[in-house]
Amino acid sequence: MDRRRRLELIREIVAERSPANQAELVEELAARGVVVNQSTVSRDLRDLGVVRIPGPGGRRVYGFAAGGQAAVADEEGLRRGLREFLVGMEVSGNLLVLRTAPGNAHALAILLDRNGRREVAGTVAGDDTILVVVREGHDAREFARALGEMAGL
Repeated sequence: MDRRRRLELIREIVAERSPANQAELVEELAARGVVVNQSTVSRDLRDLGVVRIPGPGGRRVYGFAAGGQAAVADEEGLRRGLREFLVGMEVSGNLLVLRTAPGNAHALAILLDRNGRREVAGTVAGDDTILVVVREGHDAREFARALGEMAGL
């Protein structure tokens, strides 16, 4: 099977089944006749923009980082993500700097972007830091307080 078709299958599996780990994804691909190893799946997930996000019941699952294939994160999903990932924050003007444990900034930024909070103009995520641009007319300190409450900080 060519790479393009394998990527299509991975998109389908992530959308339909929300696998919790790469082993589940490798097994599902095998059930569909595609034999690949974990390192290939890891590269494919990265290339597709798939990351681990909080799913139903607090379980972390694979979901889409970009494109319209993932559902908008609800308030409870954002709350779980903040509680799981956020370790600190700092406000500077209309900018909010969020700190996460290493490797978790991208997943939390996705939840913020998809939640549709009117305060958020956009986010930029690194490995453990997220820059949140707060829209004009909104108070970044107040938004930080709200996020802190949601996170239990």
